Amino acid sequence: MAAETAAAPLDDYLPRPGSDLYYAHRYAPAAARPVLALLEALRGEIARVPANCSNPDIALAKLAWWREELARLDAGAPRHVLTRALLPHLAALPTLTRAARALVDGTASLLEQPRHATRDARLAALDAAHGPLWELVNAQTATLTDAERRPARLLGSRVEEAYALRDTRRIVASGSALLAQDSISAIERATTLDDAEWYARVIAVDLAACRDALAAGLDTLPSRRRLRPLATLTRLALATLDEIAADGCRVWERRIELTPLRKLWIALRERMT
Repeated sequence: MAAETAAAPLDDYLPRPGSDLYYAHRYAPAAARPVLALLEALRGEIARVPANCSNPDIALAKLAWWREELARLDAGAPRHVLTRALLPHLAALPTLTRAARALVDGTASLLEQPRHATRDARLAALDAAHGPLWELVNAQTATLTDAERRPARLLGSRVEEAYALRDTRRIVASGSALLAQDSISAIERATTLDDAEWYARVIAVDLAACRDALAAGLDTLPSRRRLRPLATLTRLALATLDEIAADGCRVWERRIELTPLRKLWIALRERMT
């Protein structure tokens, strides 16, 4: 893996034009955009490990490689193109390796349980994995008090939950925990229900709860203008969940994606908020 990633172009990892992250960063302060892109690229590269592997054992081995790579980053000798690009910023990002290790460990823990006991437990697991990195991302555009930092972090973790629900089939297929037992208990599974319909009914319960939490978190987000990347991504996630709901929550059959033009319009509207 080291030789392969050492030769990969950095642009292959950064948020691409048309992606949600591209539009979320579009109206962030210019000076912050390069580091934001690197941080989110690192998040994506680690978080997608299970989906990019043929089985959980291989995924756990690759996550172990990332733990070693983060140790190399701390030692000033990283191998991956992303960690090499982040090395010059390490002094200004003192919590980077701790946050990235939390993501590695949290991603691994999701491979070690079949499902979450409750929706709250799922959010707690996602927050343990993604929350520290969200704190670091938010700090690139806003200086927050302790009272402000926590709700902003949790909103970022809710965004991760929204995209996980959209990608239900990919995540379930990877062996990672996604489904919450209280959502499953809220429906009755008839013997004639096929997989697509069963997942649609379960995710409909989850989606409604996640959407309400995202909307409430955005309405009360502290320093919203300075936290524009988070606020924009939240609005994009809300619009995506609305489309999934309008499609009958058929996440087992298809993956909903907003058009680039709509994403740009949402980003522009958030800029004017």
